[in-house]
Amino acid sequence: MAKDMIYKEEDGTKYKISFSEELQMKNLNATRESTKWQKMNFYAKLFLGLVMLALFVTVLYVLFILDKVDFITTLLYK
Repeated sequence: MAKDMIYKEEDGTKYKISFSEELQMKNLNATRESTKWQKMNFYAKLFLGLVMLALFVTVLYVLFILDKVDFITTLLYK
């Protein structure tokens, strides 16, 4: 004999659901979970991109300052 499928609401109300409704509920929950992870992935990539941009700007600034001080040619002529 098939087991009755029961759905429980947040407020505690229970009622029977069909197999297709159960599949729809599982699909909805999986979609919500996937959306949450995609948002987290997007924000993590955005953060990493900003960190890489900051590092790139820092390296360019250091190279500019070294060129301005003429550090490299001073080392060559010693």
